[in-house]
Amino acid sequence: MSDISNLPNSKKIVLKSRPDGDPKVGDFDVIEETAKAPDDGEVLIEVQALGVGAWIRTTLNETAFHGSTPIGGTLPSMGIGKVLISKSDKLKEGDIVSGPLSAQSFATMSGTFFTKVVNPEIDPFTQIGVLGVSTGLTAYFGIYEVGQVKAGDIVLVSGAAGGVGMIACQLAKLKGAKVIGIAGGKEKCEILVNEIGVDAAIDYKNQDIDEQIKLYAKDGIDLFFDNVGGEILDIALDNIRDRARVIICGAISQYSHHDDVDGPSLYLRLAEKYAKMEGFTVMHFKDRYEEAYKELLDLYNQEKLKVPFHIEEGIESFPLALQKLFTGGNTGKLMVKI
Repeated sequence: MSDISNLPNSKKIVLKSRPDGDPKVGDFDVIEETAKAPDDGEVLIEVQALGVGAWIRTTLNETAFHGSTPIGGTLPSMGIGKVLISKSDKLKEGDIVSGPLSAQSFATMSGTFFTKVVNPEIDPFTQIGVLGVSTGLTAYFGIYEVGQVKAGDIVLVSGAAGGVGMIACQLAKLKGAKVIGIAGGKEKCEILVNEIGVDAAIDYKNQDIDEQIKLYAKDGIDLFFDNVGGEILDIALDNIRDRARVIICGAISQYSHHDDVDGPSLYLRLAEKYAKMEGFTVMHFKDRYEEAYKELLDLYNQEKLKVPFHIEEGIESFPLALQKLFTGGNTGKLMVKI
């Protein structure tokens, strides 16, 4: 499409009211309008797929690290799409791009916000689920650079059945570590063991986490990759051994009540064990994205990385997908097919 006189209708998901606790479908509206024609430097993109990440919940507060979504504002999301009309010197019509498309079926934005996908033959779900900034790249830098995982380490991963967690588990295994994953439910734990290849899985809904860690890591853990926070973080701190590394990647258990965060009470274990706790976001490594992308792509092509996808259909399903993320209704990277 290059005719701006025949612009498509676009649907977008907007914030109707700020969630009280976990996000619910009723907190959002679906708005339909004609897509905006691009101005100089802008592109009109047909959205193909969107990632649904826990970080989106933090933007629904009035103040937020990732920026606050105003009432009536379109929900943020990273995704993959095809350029339909380009008035940007950076991108041409037909290019497949990745970037902050937001929860909408068509996006008109500056071309500078987007990166051309160098392997457009790879489907958009793999692009997001394995090679995405908020999935594969986050796991890559968290495990390799921040966590400094090495052969023989005992690694514990919370949120292990999510998009980041599954890749973190596999990257640690590829370095020769013993990996224990924490997830909710028997089915997720079976997938972690039988498909992802972790050495052991702990069902936090039906098992005593502390008891299970001591069963699988009787001398303690060397590296804890945390996506959950709260009580699980304290239990992990109580099971670290000397010079352990605790990596704070996320805290999905705390995102719905930022004004009353349940922080770690056992932080003195860090001093007792001469250990360290370090947080990060993938944005701290943006000058090295290309390096990580190439390595992840190579591992994927060698079939050494696999991530199950949970895909909801249609932009209208975005609110439900976000709700499912906080109720444990997905296994693997949660995405919406547009």
